[in-house]
Amino acid sequence: MLSSSANLPLLLLLLLLLFLGVTTSPVLATRKCSSDVSTRIQATLDNSVLFSSCAMPSAGVRTDARSLFDVLAFSERDFLIFCRSPACMKPVKKLLRAIPSDCLVTYHGARRNLSEEVSTLYRQCAEVVGAADLTDEDYVYRYFLD
Repeated sequence: MLSSSANLPLLLLLLLLLFLGVTTSPVLATRKCSSDVSTRIQATLDNSVLFSSCAMPSAGVRTDARSLFDVLAFSERDFLIFCRSPACMKPVKKLLRAIPSDCLVTYHGARRNLSEEVSTLYRQCAEVVGAADLTDEDYVYRYFLD
């Protein structure tokens, strides 16, 4: 068996690898995506007709969204309505699959990691919907099932 001092470099290396795995993105995009990819992704992100009317079928609400990222400025109520609407979340899911994670997309003149940004928005939606569903469930149990 090796002495504990001989294992120290190995232990430090393992800790460093664990730290890097937890604190960095799985893929660090540094190169620019092709203009075809950027144009296609930007067209979807900036589809004002889609994102301003997608909540109509499920909630009867029209929002003022010129792009997907406008939903981040919505009121809590409108953000929840957007996130609960299947017609709104379906294009977001498609974007998650379509945006490459290994390159930066040129969006409004800047190279951005849109894969990470859309993933973050999707996670925020999941958190908001999950919290609202728990609140709804608590309300039902408290006032209707007692």
